[in-house]
Amino acid sequence: MKRLLFLPLCILVDGTISIGMSGCGDGSKKTGTQKGDSTQMDSVVVKNTAVAEKFPPLPINYDQTKVLKNLYVIDRAGVVLRQGADESAPTLGKYPYGTKLDVIAEEGEWIAVMDRVQRDYKGANGEANDVTRWEKVYVAKSKLGKQDKITISPKDLNIIVSQTVNGKESYYEKGHPLDKYLLVELIDEQTFLAARNTAKNYMIKDTLSYTKNGKILELPLENGKKLTFTDKDIDNELESRYSYMGHYDFLNAFAVAGNYWESADVRLFDRKDGHLIVECGDYPFFSADKKYLMTFHADPYESTGDLQLFHVKQGKVIPMISVSFKEWMPTWKEELLFWGKDGHIYTAANHINGYWGEEGSLSERSQFIRIKLLEH
Repeated sequence: MKRLLFLPLCILVDGTISIGMSGCGDGSKKTGTQKGDSTQMDSVVVKNTAVAEKFPPLPINYDQTKVLKNLYVIDRAGVVLRQGADESAPTLGKYPYGTKLDVIAEEGEWIAVMDRVQRDYKGANGEANDVTRWEKVYVAKSKLGKQDKITISPKDLNIIVSQTVNGKESYYEKGHPLDKYLLVELIDEQTFLAARNTAKNYMIKDTLSYTKNGKILELPLENGKKLTFTDKDIDNELESRYSYMGHYDFLNAFAVAGNYWESADVRLFDRKDGHLIVECGDYPFFSADKKYLMTFHADPYESTGDLQLFHVKQGKVIPMISVSFKEWMPTWKEELLFWGKDGHIYTAANHINGYWGEEGSLSERSQFIRIKLLEH
């Protein structure tokens, strides 16, 4: 399993502003819930001195400040962050849709949250300096709600941050609409479940046929040789553990799962001579007509949904396209990800900011997505 990584960001006032609830190294106040990733915000500079004096900064002691609960930004336009509980208070930036906030007080129509603020100032000799501290800041209560309000919208579906087609890689830091290759749409649960009844998993899970001898997994080949995998049970980047998953008769292939220091894969090996057929980012699913292979992986590091598609022809598995969806990730449950008999890919999924539950576990809630391969 991949280890989770959360990246901190801070607020910078009187200069560039970026905001993040992970606290720039200190982490947010512990409330028993797992934090989501921070996100870069829009920036606004506080210039009106009179207004700033009316609503001065409100520094707080992190260790002595109690987090009452967590709320989330449920307005898709985001919510403005202010220096005081008033519409005329200085604007510090904006939290985007889905941001998790640490609530420390409620004041009428305003919610006070804690975050770190980095403020620029000039020294005695005119040199530029800055100070970073925890502060009490405010957002409108009407823009916030519980995590179950964070959902995937139709506009979120085809926004990607990267794609690879015919070996050519493209990256889009701010997101880019995927307007060819795939058609992605939201469907209802009834349609999803009806399609699942038509799905077939071609992997034969005969895992007891080939068990490990300590750290060694050996798979007998038809040419009389053996395919051997040896675990490296060490706590560094050389770590590796292997397990036999099953085989595919129609492809005459073994499936072997590998777990490494900060990654994982599934590889298919020819049962005759042991050559590598394909390396997949996750569990391999074949289409009903066995002409296509796909893997779909939720990447906890980048908070992306990574889809790989391959063409299967004459025993060879050829890469077609891989994309990373920006706003949502597929289910972690094998039974909720499949090819339908109609040739479409189906998956349960969640918005990236609703993927983890309140207690840090994976969310049990789901929306349902159907993906069609387009002619290209």
